[in-house]
Amino acid sequence: MNRICWCSIVWGMLLIARLAQGAETPTIRLNGGPTSIIEVAGLSAKDIEAISKLELKGEGWTDLFAVYVAPAEGKKRGPALLGSYRIEDSGVRFEPRFPLMRGVHYQVAFELKSVPGRAALDEKPLEKEIFLAKAKTEPTRVTQVFPTTNRLPENQLKFYLHFSAPMNRGDSYKHIKLLDDNGKAVDLPFLELDQELWDGAGRRLTVFCDPGRIKRGLKPREEFGPVLEEGKCYTLVIDRALEDANGSPLKETFRKSFRAAAPDDAQPDPKTWKVQPPMAGTRKPVIVTFPKPMDQALLERLVWVIDGRDQKLGGKVTVTEEETVWQFTPEKAWQAGTYQLVADTRLEDLAGNSIARPFEVDVFRPVQRDVKKETVKILFKVENPRQR
Repeated sequence: MNRICWCSIVWGMLLIARLAQGAETPTIRLNGGPTSIIEVAGLSAKDIEAISKLELKGEGWTDLFAVYVAPAEGKKRGPALLGSYRIEDSGVRFEPRFPLMRGVHYQVAFELKSVPGRAALDEKPLEKEIFLAKAKTEPTRVTQVFPTTNRLPENQLKFYLHFSAPMNRGDSYKHIKLLDDNGKAVDLPFLELDQELWDGAGRRLTVFCDPGRIKRGLKPREEFGPVLEEGKCYTLVIDRALEDANGSPLKETFRKSFRAAAPDDAQPDPKTWKVQPPMAGTRKPVIVTFPKPMDQALLERLVWVIDGRDQKLGGKVTVTEEETVWQFTPEKAWQAGTYQLVADTRLEDLAGNSIARPFEVDVFRPVQRDVKKETVKILFKVENPRQR
């Protein structure tokens, strides 16, 4: 009996043994959706039971089931992607912590021999390469930058950069510059964090001016000077080379020009806010006007309305007029009665001064107000039209 014939017999015997055990041929597949879940399907009930008994946790899973970014030629493979695992009736699912990126090749490996009871039958891992082609969409662009006003305090604390689609992460600071009125780049104006401050959707980036050059008396400010100087003009530039999640550049370079005004050290004072109540029976918004621009992102989540039973109302918040006007439109029509505008004392203005405390504490001048409460409330009444 020649060698080929003998190998065929052995393989046939192994196949018969596998069928006798009720084992199946598992496959790796991609389950679509926003997170791109990867599944190993077709495992037998015996396999599932065996994997369950392993009681794998955390990084222990990667010895059995791992997903990697395919390395470039000549490069070593990096660590496995972080994510969560779940055992189901006929397979195992991996959900990456961050969605898979289009245009990137991934390698998936499932070690069949690590499943108790299969080691004699499966010597090689089950492997598959996954690639998500780049979607053909409109070029990503900068949709808005906050603050929207063209007059910012010298001690401006941060900018919010909004994009029309999810963005790539990791090297954003290289493509964001601040130019002075001569077109020269300001040296290291931003606080460059290792973990960039993106929102969950990857469409809003928070960029802080270096606090060490904002607070007076600190060494970075003394050595390099403030980021902004009162009376001078600047341009915030978001370069077209900044890539979106597909690895494509922006549609165009974005520029925001503004003038630096005097520093703002005054805390926001709710007593100075003007509240314009709506009429009962309508869904018109309650309108709150501030004497100076406020932090747009914080306005959207740190100010709300409660009714006479202290229940928070559902509805839509809109911030307009260069972040000096806050409007709340309820889901249901207003009923006549007393309501309260509630503001978390962490709410800040453009310079980082909160209701609770100023950003810049001047050692030569006592703090005028130190709010201890976590929230402040302003009463307003909604009346029936005939009451007016």
